[in-house]
Amino acid sequence: MPKYPTYPDCFDECKQVTITNLKRLGFLVPNTTLRGTIRWTRGGEPSGSIGICVSLLEKFVELDYKCDGKLINYRVRLQSIPKHFGGCEWYFICPVTARRCRSLYLIGGYFFSRAAYPSAMYSSQTESKHTRGMLRAFRCLDLQSDFLSRRHTRTTYRGKLTKRYRRILEKEGRFDPQVVQRFLSR
Repeated sequence: MPKYPTYPDCFDECKQVTITNLKRLGFLVPNTTLRGTIRWTRGGEPSGSIGICVSLLEKFVELDYKCDGKLINYRVRLQSIPKHFGGCEWYFICPVTARRCRSLYLIGGYFFSRAAYPSAMYSSQTESKHTRGMLRAFRCLDLQSDFLSRRHTRTTYRGKLTKRYRRILEKEGRFDPQVVQRFLSR
């Protein structure tokens, strides 16, 4: 008899509040209390919003939202850790596990850390080995975009194409010395 599928919750698909987003949106200003709204979209369409109040004086984030027709309002503590080179790094303190985290995920109506949801997974963890292998093979076919999407990628060095980038262009059949000369002479 086959095993029944469990369909675990996926962290990739749920709404999240992160320290990085709070910093990017301007909520982490020292010695202030700021209020605002965070909105999520899916496929360009609005999928939800949450009222948020961040107080670095009292070190908390207050979340105010509606889930399944029920109004939910609670606070999540913040903790700052000094950096070695000056300044400080902010963390949420998960209300369930009391551990530091940088992201809170909405599963089951509340925003908690990843450790509070032991049965939840990332979408890549739910794929079979065969599927992961096939996806990896297809990603390798698009060599140039994969190469250029890496963080520290150089296409030229001292006015010449790097060996690696030249090999990729040759494999894709797009290496044309005249085009390369025009590219380098800019």
